[in-house]
Amino acid sequence: MQTLDWKPKEHTPRALLIGHDPRLQISDTQAEYVLFANYFFDNTIKDRAFKSKYGLAASAYSQITHITNGKIKPEEIYITNLCNFALPHAPQSKTVYIPEDKAIAGVENIKRIIEENQSIEYIFPMSLQVNYWLQKLGLYYSNDEFIEKSTPKTIGVQNKPPYYEPNGKSPFLLICGNRYRVTGGTQDVIPILHAKCFPLNKQFKAYEPAYENIRNYFRI
Repeated sequence: MQTLDWKPKEHTPRALLIGHDPRLQISDTQAEYVLFANYFFDNTIKDRAFKSKYGLAASAYSQITHITNGKIKPEEIYITNLCNFALPHAPQSKTVYIPEDKAIAGVENIKRIIEENQSIEYIFPMSLQVNYWLQKLGLYYSNDEFIEKSTPKTIGVQNKPPYYEPNGKSPFLLICGNRYRVTGGTQDVIPILHAKCFPLNKQFKAYEPAYENIRNYFRI
C-alpha cells in the first residue's frame, strides 16, 4: 500500500511539508494520506487510534502556523513523505531507516511536486534523516559538516531490522531553522523538527533559538 500525498483541494499551495514515513511510531497502521492530514479537515472520521492520528495531523499544521506567524494557512500546505511505503519498525527507541532507493524515489516525487506546483514558495523538511537524504541526493545543500555528521552509522543500517543513527552528535542543530535554496530553484528550504516533537518541550529546548529564527523571518 502506498500512502497518498495531501494536496490542498480549494487553495493554491504555498508550502510543501515533507515527512518521514507513513506509519505511527509504534503501530502497523499506515496512513491513507500523509501525516493523516485528512483527519484534520474531516471531522466525520472516528476510528481506532483517532486521537493519535488526528494529533499528528494537528501538530503538523500547528507547527507551520506557529513558525510562520500564521502567514501560511493549513489549507495552503501540500504534504508528502520522503518515503510513502511502510518500512520495518526500528528497534525500541531507535529511528526507522529509510533505504537509499526509497529516498531516491522520494526526492524524484518531491521534484515532480515542485515542478507541477510553481506556487510553492517554502519547503519544510522535517527530521534529521529526511534532511540528510535531501542534501545527499542534491535537492538542496547546507554544508559538508552536516552531511558527514548525519550520515547513518553502518551498525544501524546492517542491523536486523535496520535503524537510523547519525555518525555525529546533534547534527540537526547545524541546520534547523536556517534558510537554504532548492538546487537550481527559487524555493526556500527551512529544516524543522518532526511534527511529533511540536510543541517543543524540555527535550528540544536547544532548538528554541532556531524556531525563533524562523518566526523572525516571517515577521518581515
